[in-house]
Amino acid sequence: MKLIIPVYDNKLIAEGFNKTTHVCIFDPEASDAETCCFIPWRTIIPPGSKITKQMKEMGIAAVLTSQIQLLALNLFVENGIQVYKSSGTDLTQNLLLYKQNKLHPFTVTDAMESSNLCSGTCDSCTSDESNCKE
Repeated sequence: MKLIIPVYDNKLIAEGFNKTTHVCIFDPEASDAETCCFIPWRTIIPPGSKITKQMKEMGIAAVLTSQIQLLALNLFVENGIQVYKSSGTDLTQNLLLYKQNKLHPFTVTDAMESSNLCSGTCDSCTSDESNCKE
């Protein structure tokens, strides 16, 4: 099953898809399973498209991220896409943990903790407290 990961570069996992323009697509069953395909996020899932449908058509069955909003988590899970919480931001280490089945699924509690970074004081909030807007 292919895995999609929001990344800053070939070494660092981003805090979420909204924080970066690139993703890594990793297929642990491929003959070259040690490598990732790094591509611009919007070239594979254009704005306005049905994200889960596009991902399934590409054979992507899982997401690996360090943060996710609750609605996004629910969207993925309800459409059969597993969401895993990264262990830190080191891409290579997390891919190894994924292949060893040592990553934990992202829980509703995890997503709520990410959402609460703004402590409910914002009109809109992202996963980064400095981006809160009143």
